[in-house]
Amino acid sequence: MAKGWFRRKKGKLVYCWYNSNGDERAKVVGPSTMTDEEGWLEVGTHGLDKLVNQPDPAKVTFGEVLQHYLAYGKKKTGEDKAHSSKNTDGRNARLHLSRWSQHVAKDIEPLEIQEWIDGLSKGLRSKVRNMMSAVYSHGQKFRMIPRTEESNPMKWVSATTVSDYEAVSLSPEESFAILERIGDPLVRVLVIVVAVTATRIGEALGLMWSDIDWKKLKINIRRDWVDGELGRPKSRASKAPVEMHETLAALLQAWRQQTPYSKDSDFLFPSFKLHGKQPRIGSMVVQDYLRPAAVAAGVIPEDCPRFGFHNLRHGLSTFLIENGHDPVVVQRMLRQSHVDMTMHYVHNSHKARDAQGQFIERFLPNGGTVADAEEPNDEKRVPVRVQ
Repeated sequence: MAKGWFRRKKGKLVYCWYNSNGDERAKVVGPSTMTDEEGWLEVGTHGLDKLVNQPDPAKVTFGEVLQHYLAYGKKKTGEDKAHSSKNTDGRNARLHLSRWSQHVAKDIEPLEIQEWIDGLSKGLRSKVRNMMSAVYSHGQKFRMIPRTEESNPMKWVSATTVSDYEAVSLSPEESFAILERIGDPLVRVLVIVVAVTATRIGEALGLMWSDIDWKKLKINIRRDWVDGELGRPKSRASKAPVEMHETLAALLQAWRQQTPYSKDSDFLFPSFKLHGKQPRIGSMVVQDYLRPAAVAAGVIPEDCPRFGFHNLRHGLSTFLIENGHDPVVVQRMLRQSHVDMTMHYVHNSHKARDAQGQFIERFLPNGGTVADAEEPNDEKRVPVRVQ
């Protein structure tokens, strides 16, 4: 009885079970002439035994599916998600998707979701839409939601991937201007490491001295420091080692001689207040040092909505592409899975300006001095009729 039972009714073999509310549910598995052994094979093939003592797919709320999705915490490949990805999912669930928690999942209409998503900021719409779609797919995978097309509304919900936000891309000169206005030696070294290697701030803060391969001139990325916790790197591509130029190696060796935490098991950028037991907090470094220095250097206005270590990452990628480096090489340097993502980091304003200048040289050979142009003959002018 714990796994359900069979009834033979009106020429059909019916599998029966109780859901988590104690309500009886039933499903036809074949003709009544089937033996129980054959019936159990059908039950196992269709996974009906897994519905015993589970929420009723016809009544399960989106919130129940969402919590199951968050607790599962795995990628499509079956690998555990990185700590940072789990935190992002949890934050989006709490701030946005919880709006649907009390709704029966299969009954939410596509137009309801579409109107809600259209009201979000452009940069958020596709992220929320994609996560909501993943939650529905997860629910159907685990039979929490009926595996029917009409039970998953996300097929009919669209979201723009274009954001109004344009990240500030720092030139080497602007990065140096910021660096000049930072007095803390630890923060100065941290800025240099991120600026010249394009490591993510969580990866840089998670570095220990044992991660530095001085002989091969590589920095091994083995952990991520996000939201006050150490976790695995974001993706397989993120785990690739980072190249280290001799100049950077010399700078790090000098910092190791200066810092009081120089053992192999110590962090490169420790919190002195916590006696080196954990790294510095990235958001606090931005708030206390990086952003004020950028404002003082005239790189950003005081009301700049978003600015942080990721802007250094944008700056390096743009500099490399503008200087003729292969986008695939830049992709590997940034340790991203797809080159399309790398190109989102690139701001080719200088190349566009140079191309415009080349066109102007051919189009306006006199330097564009409009005052020197010959005035047209009034008799040859064609009047323009306004409708």
